[in-house]
Amino acid sequence: MKFLSSLTLSAVLASALFGGEVNVFAAANTTYAFPELIAEFNKANPKTKISVTLGASGALVTQIQNSAPADVFMAADMDFARKLDESGFSATRPVVYAQGALAMFSIRDVDFSKGLNALSNLKSISIANPNTAPYGKASIEALKNANLFDKVEKSIVYTQKISETLSQALSAADVGFIAASALYDVKMSKYKEGVNYAFVDPSLYTPIDQGIVITKRAENNEEARAFYDFVLSKNGADIFKKFGYNVPKK
Repeated sequence: MKFLSSLTLSAVLASALFGGEVNVFAAANTTYAFPELIAEFNKANPKTKISVTLGASGALVTQIQNSAPADVFMAADMDFARKLDESGFSATRPVVYAQGALAMFSIRDVDFSKGLNALSNLKSISIANPNTAPYGKASIEALKNANLFDKVEKSIVYTQKISETLSQALSAADVGFIAASALYDVKMSKYKEGVNYAFVDPSLYTPIDQGIVITKRAENNEEARAFYDFVLSKNGADIFKKFGYNVPKK
């Protein structure tokens, strides 16, 4: 499985005429949910083209602050959504659209019955950069709270974003800390819990509250508002739940 550093997804119904375009900058962990999000949104908004740029949240914030044409920003945690808001680049206050979960994945012979202790003697552990990727930050927090970080630090290989940890775990790394949402992709159905992956105890890391804002450039963009409202709707929540997220009651 190959991941690109920047991935653009577009979904429009077959039609000779198209409406406006909404540029969504979104955390890489949402990759697997987006095709269904777009398809469901386009049922009610068939002429709106949704283009999605996926990446590490910190990097996406920097791009938006440097005039990248984002209309909606869906961060991997509230801190990055707040950072965009506090720097004057959002038209709405950050709100939580989903809570992410963390998992460990491997195609090697890893004894996941030991939990995080299974990592003690591994040579390579893939983790997203904790400075730019909230799932990487949660991974390090979990290791520290389990009193394992010092023991495995020498084995950690950092990637730029969370989707790359899965790519590494499918190739060179012994194990990768991944977004649990990746496990719900149809291509991952052959892998089994307890054999190829295990969910990280959520008590070991701060809940990953993922935040959304409409950017300042799109404050009068009705189609951007429509997509934003859809993400926060029951239909949007049901899709996120389908892909392993928790959606707090509003």
